[in-house]
Amino acid sequence: MIPSSVLGIDGGAPRYGALPPLDPADLATPGPTRRVDVGGVAVNTFEREGRDPPLILIHGLSAYIGCWTPQIQRFTAQGRRVLALDLPGFGGSDRPDGPYSPPWYARLIARWLDAVGVAHGVVVGHSMGGQIAMRFALDHPERVDGLVLAAPAGIETFKPDAADWMRAFWTTERAEHATEDELRANFTKLAFNRTDEHVEALLCERVRMQKHPTWPATARAVSRCIAGMLDHPVRAELGGLHVPTLVVYGSDDRMIPNPVFTKGTTAAIAAEARRALPDARLTLLEGAGHYVQHDDPEGFHAAVEGFLRELGY
Repeated sequence: MIPSSVLGIDGGAPRYGALPPLDPADLATPGPTRRVDVGGVAVNTFEREGRDPPLILIHGLSAYIGCWTPQIQRFTAQGRRVLALDLPGFGGSDRPDGPYSPPWYARLIARWLDAVGVAHGVVVGHSMGGQIAMRFALDHPERVDGLVLAAPAGIETFKPDAADWMRAFWTTERAEHATEDELRANFTKLAFNRTDEHVEALLCERVRMQKHPTWPATARAVSRCIAGMLDHPVRAELGGLHVPTLVVYGSDDRMIPNPVFTKGTTAAIAAEARRALPDARLTLLEGAGHYVQHDDPEGFHAAVEGFLRELGY
């Protein structure tokens, strides 16, 4: 978390700290969800029937199904089958004492798909979910009809000293005790380039969740997720990933590349993704940020829909 004193905050912004705690099981979703048992871990699941292959949505760090609401509404309105999960550690899913690494999540997602009766589909991952999606595709290429990577982690690499610093910085305690000002600054100065009612609703939910008894376990998951992404890079393996892939970045992503450790531009990281992935198409959406699917929904949806048409879907 970057301190609000560095990022700056809007002094006239709404305040949510006085609101009651929010149970993550009560987070807003785009439709009914159910908890699916996956080897003793309950995974909160959204599923809307439609034509196959399904779109399988994997959210990013500290996110949950509701962060995909505009995309779910768009794709289900087109008659597509859509599945989304709350990754364990987040949302309405369990918070087991696991490693929370991309390989761990990839194994769990394979078992989750088995449990819901899905053999394969088009996998869509945002940020950390993009790195998990790449890991899943590397481990289970027969289950991936296509891959959509929205501002994916895992393309940018870090020197050992930078990785060590991030592991040491992102402790469970730091994630657990982020202030509302720090959260607002990170939402509005880093994650999103366009703030609207949807972003305010997500921020409000986040502030309220931090007051709920489940939050320490969520903070533990955040810390382990960051360490897991650093400890299990995928960049060196991507040359073997022969899956049709769409990579979408926003040109003004303030999180990729890392603003502290990496010099360069998002466009350079995007170009690296195109070089690294043998069957990749690249879309760079001008002015969009890290939540590229939110900042330019029409551009994002057009890119995804064009990719699906190319695949015959």
